[in-house]
Amino acid sequence: MLQLKDITLNEKKLFDDYFQLKQYEISDMTFTNLYMWRKSYQIKYAIIDDFLCIFARQKDNKPFTLMPVGNGNVAQVLEKLMDYFRQNNHPFMMKSITHRMIEEIENAFPGKFKYIPSRDTYDYVYNSSDLINLEGRKYHAKRNHINKFLALNSYVYEPLTVDSVEECKKAAEEWCRKRDCNQNMGLLEEKEAIFDVLNHFEELKVKGGVIRVDGKVVCFTFGEQFTKDMVVIHVEKADPDIQGSYAIINQQFCAHEWANVKYINREEDLGLPGLRQAKQSYHPVRLIEKHIAILNEQVG
Repeated sequence: MLQLKDITLNEKKLFDDYFQLKQYEISDMTFTNLYMWRKSYQIKYAIIDDFLCIFARQKDNKPFTLMPVGNGNVAQVLEKLMDYFRQNNHPFMMKSITHRMIEEIENAFPGKFKYIPSRDTYDYVYNSSDLINLEGRKYHAKRNHINKFLALNSYVYEPLTVDSVEECKKAAEEWCRKRDCNQNMGLLEEKEAIFDVLNHFEELKVKGGVIRVDGKVVCFTFGEQFTKDMVVIHVEKADPDIQGSYAIINQQFCAHEWANVKYINREEDLGLPGLRQAKQSYHPVRLIEKHIAILNEQVG
């Protein structure tokens, strides 16, 4: 029987080393993401035949796994994962499966799996130059938001450091107060996930940025580079009462920290209409499609 282990900060190098072997472009395959959401999704891991295998549970408590990450024979690892699910009387489910992963799975087990598109989990990918320069008619509204922000506020952009962590936590608390987080379990879990990263900012080696207005932190964000030409933005929070605040932190963070990286991955929209509209309004160059893989024998 597999022994699943909890994710702690001690595993960062282990996970990073495995993820660098494949450099899958999805936001799921970053240690920070797994660490910050480990409580919400009961995320655990095991090393099987020198493959990193990640296990989690949906909100309905149904278990799933991610694509095993490693070099070598993935077929025998998938066999062991399927056995594990059978032994525990759960239907087999793998989530966040990209087209590249489908090819790898099909090479190992042709025709054994059915792949169901999961639109709500597609990652949005942008040219960093687009998010920095906001050129052309399609970004006219974004430029207007920034101009209104500039006209009404005297601001300073700073890198997020350990010295500004407590102020960012206060900004997150304020955001939560305005959004009634206490009435929304998902938002409460997000706040806890954000605090987990802020409390271990140095160990996680993420980069962040803050916007101050009249000395007060009103926006903050953080992300990290996870492939040779792609950055993922994990979190972006801004005061909803300050017009243009989201537009300015987005543009300034990319301009100051990620100008030399080609692509920015701004993660998924979770099927939330407002979030989908916001992500589409920045005109992604592509969406990274993700699928749920189940056994064909489970269909019916």
